[in-house]
Amino acid sequence: MALKTLMIVAFAAAPGACEMADTGEAAAPTGLSNIAPAALAALPQGIDSSFLIRDNNGCYGLAVERTEPQTGVALLDATGKQVCDV
Repeated sequence: MALKTLMIVAFAAAPGACEMADTGEAAAPTGLSNIAPAALAALPQGIDSSFLIRDNNGCYGLAVERTEPQTGVALLDATGKQVCDV
């Protein structure tokens, strides 16, 4: 019985351990203008458009940290291709 109770407590406490601490810092706006509708549609659920970055070729990515130059991962559409302006 004690093991069953311990398992319930462990599962109940686990989600709280995954919460991110609020640092009081807001995401830096990217300042992108004229964002392609395809890029907005490809954003993962819960990711704000302020995380979008665009390279010199017009291809979009998601910023992973605040650096200069900006770095990130490619923004992919539903078919797995990187989203780019055409």
